[in-house]
Amino acid sequence: MRAPLIVFLLALGFFGLSGRVVAQESPEAHTRIADRFYQRMAYAEAKAEYEVAADMGALNEHVVKRLADCSMKLGDTTDGEIWYAQVVKFLNREPDDLFMYAQALKGNGKYAQAEEWMDRYLALVPGNGPKTSNIQDFVRKFTSAMDRFTVNTVSINTEKDDLCAAWAGTDRVVFSSSRDTTVGMKWRSAWNDAPFLDLYTAERSGNDLIHARKVTGNVNSRLHEGPVSVAPDGSLWYTRTNSARSTNGVQRLGILHALADGNGWSGSDGFLYNNPECSVGHPSISADGKLFYFMSDMPGGFGGTDLYVCKDQGGRWGEPKNLGAGVNTARNEAFPYVADDGTLYFSSNGLPGLGGFDVFAAKAGINGDFDYSVNVGAPVNGPKDDFSFIIDKAGKTGYFTSNRPGGQGGDDIYGFVMHKPLEQRFLCTGTVVDDENAKPMADAEVHLLDADGAVLETARSDAQGRYSFPVKEGRRYAVKARAPGHYDGIAHLGTADIGQKQIVARDIHLVPDAGIWLRGAVAYKEDSAFAQEVKVSVVNLTSFFSEVHQSDIGGDFIFRMQPNEDFEILLEKPGYFSISVPLSTLGVKQGVLELGEVRDLYMERVRVGKPLPLGFVVWSGNATTLSPTARAQLDQLAERMQVNPDMNVEVGVHSNTAMDPAKALSLTQKRADAVADYLRAKGVAKGKLTAKGYGVTKAMNGCGPGVQCTDAQNAANERVEYTVTAITGS
Repeated sequence: MRAPLIVFLLALGFFGLSGRVVAQESPEAHTRIADRFYQRMAYAEAKAEYEVAADMGALNEHVVKRLADCSMKLGDTTDGEIWYAQVVKFLNREPDDLFMYAQALKGNGKYAQAEEWMDRYLALVPGNGPKTSNIQDFVRKFTSAMDRFTVNTVSINTEKDDLCAAWAGTDRVVFSSSRDTTVGMKWRSAWNDAPFLDLYTAERSGNDLIHARKVTGNVNSRLHEGPVSVAPDGSLWYTRTNSARSTNGVQRLGILHALADGNGWSGSDGFLYNNPECSVGHPSISADGKLFYFMSDMPGGFGGTDLYVCKDQGGRWGEPKNLGAGVNTARNEAFPYVADDGTLYFSSNGLPGLGGFDVFAAKAGINGDFDYSVNVGAPVNGPKDDFSFIIDKAGKTGYFTSNRPGGQGGDDIYGFVMHKPLEQRFLCTGTVVDDENAKPMADAEVHLLDADGAVLETARSDAQGRYSFPVKEGRRYAVKARAPGHYDGIAHLGTADIGQKQIVARDIHLVPDAGIWLRGAVAYKEDSAFAQEVKVSVVNLTSFFSEVHQSDIGGDFIFRMQPNEDFEILLEKPGYFSISVPLSTLGVKQGVLELGEVRDLYMERVRVGKPLPLGFVVWSGNATTLSPTARAQLDQLAERMQVNPDMNVEVGVHSNTAMDPAKALSLTQKRADAVADYLRAKGVAKGKLTAKGYGVTKAMNGCGPGVQCTDAQNAANERVEYTVTAITGS
């Protein structure tokens, strides 16, 4: 089956009916001919020549890689799988070869194998991006609401390509087709050796399309036309292969504008941002005519082809704006359609999907940006290419294009009825793992817990040890697993940034129920999000042996502990206050020690120059003696300074602004000295601490001498604070 790539990638010229004119006698000769076709992006002809070379014994790395690449560019995932299965065995295979093999497998519905190879690819990708693809979980997610859509074929499809329907009023569509095979010269695409696309109209009959007729006027040519958009004023914006070539000889796509001409359109005025050096195509005009969406591979995008929008600026389209990471990926996004309610539908082969191009929906936020996209799911989407989705004003019926099996031609148009609105569903998923042998554990009991530890849902792991729970955005959860002969395992997760990812994957490791284990989960104090890559050190205070781990994405860490020993647990992360927790296993024979039950494990950011309150350090009247409660809080500050010896700290004492300024300054300095004496007695180095009484000079609310304030306003300025003044190194 042919893929829709001819419509939006770098379309290459045309040529008459051709073939391999001279019979070649060697595989090398056929390879050279194939290479020339390949350089011209004539992938159908190139593949045929490479196949001849392969049949003659030239199964070398160059030929096999080119056969794999041509197959995928032509949308032939069956051959793509066959050839990439050989490519990935080469010693000098590239990471992208693994990606393309996974894409071929996914396009053939082999999701388990696709996940395996995609995960191998992700393991080779540098950086802190995801290392698991979760393809099988996404498949379950995208096929869980099959009753959302009813899909039907339409009568206008032919054995050729019929694709990309666009509204031309409420009872008519414009679409592209390669059905015209009239006698004479048959212009064909070099990309896939298919006839070029012309524009046609069809009438709606229920949800069927009938009476296909070629568009009148002069918009059809011997080049590709389509996709299109009919603007609110009745004019036509349409895509056409540029007649001019780029500097490297490639014919890109451009957008043209035509005015209504009877029942058709005439005109070919170029879009302001057409450029022979890049493709610009797939126009879609908003219902109010103020937004112009399109596809382009112009420089500065995320990769492949991206989606852009221009705003109407009084009869002229403004500068293109990339729609951002909520829509665009490093792969290809194309075929935008903006519905009457402002929802943007488009297709992508870079976002998680069922295979090939999938249809997605995105809603703009208050600021007009798109935060994330929703896969519309099966049965609209499937393993093959699904694209060019349009929906009526009521948001109920419409059309899309697919090259799925069972159609009449390569690409076919399908109708649909949407029975219930789209919704983004988020999942927490993962595998229960036996930590003793690193194997998945089937039939383990798994619980989803909320932030307070209450059980929300319960499930059992499947034969592959996997579990799955629905979760909501912006929450904190934990998943706990239980199995005989093991201590309960737990993994924490947050969903603050789940929007585009859609799935949070957390494996749960179960350790044997023997010995002593220490575990915990560390979070940030500011927003309670779990803190990743916190250095956690367990120091044996007898041997001074230290074991170090880093917290994972859920803030989790776990250690096996020795019995009858004293330990110091140190949590450190650059830019945050370190935490020290004493722990003893004296008298403990076995079990799991939860460090979070001993001490709150919150990492607080160090902000040099920002005062932090000591709310329990207070005095009555003119007293300067520290209360037990004040001493307890200062004990915590002393510990923080000792655990963070590279900090310089100032303690500032402030008075009620109703006091006499001179008396206030004297009193607050005495109180500051009392604080400093106590902290130094607790072991704080003299050079790391200063204490100063400010009297009434630093009011928080503008009160002070000569200012009329209420008693409450004056009293609000009486406080004690500490400020990190510098990070100097220990």
